[in-house]
Amino acid sequence: MAFTGCSLDYEDARLDEDFDTDLPEAEFDDAVVTAVREDGEVRLTAERVQHYPRKQEQHLTNVRFQELSSDGSVVTEGRAREARLYTDSDDVELWGDVELYSVEQEAWIFAEFLRYDHEARVVSGRADERVRIERDDGSTVSGLDFSAELEFRDVSFGGEVRGTLVPRSREDDGNGDGGDGDRSER
Repeated sequence: MAFTGCSLDYEDARLDEDFDTDLPEAEFDDAVVTAVREDGEVRLTAERVQHYPRKQEQHLTNVRFQELSSDGSVVTEGRAREARLYTDSDDVELWGDVELYSVEQEAWIFAEFLRYDHEARVVSGRADERVRIERDDGSTVSGLDFSAELEFRDVSFGGEVRGTLVPRSREDDGNGDGGDGDRSER
């Protein structure tokens, strides 16, 4: 009788731990991601979704999104070429031809990059990149170092601010000008 034994050392064949986090655990094409919340839901539609559970991230390509109120009406909608959703915080980064529209504020935000901080409910741009806001009434303002509350009620720019403001009609502000659409530039 003969007994043979074998011992293999697999240590050299192990993959680097970082390698595992750089590969998505799952990929989906033409996907819809829905997050349901007390005050409504957020729907993300993407050409591709890559799920990285170890990084607590989802990467989305060619994204369209809608925020819906509890009654199902659209609150905010928009699109971007790329997005990164941080699943541990619900923070989102959007980049590449970002367009965001607030139905309530009747205003668009245009940028190359925006970050949404879910806990603070703040949308911000990069300090050195221009962000432009266009209201449905024709007013526009743009600048660097943009920051705003989600509902766009408290907007700030850190530099190089410029724009055109359209005064409200006399019907709106009581000054009797008949809404002639005069513009003021700054």
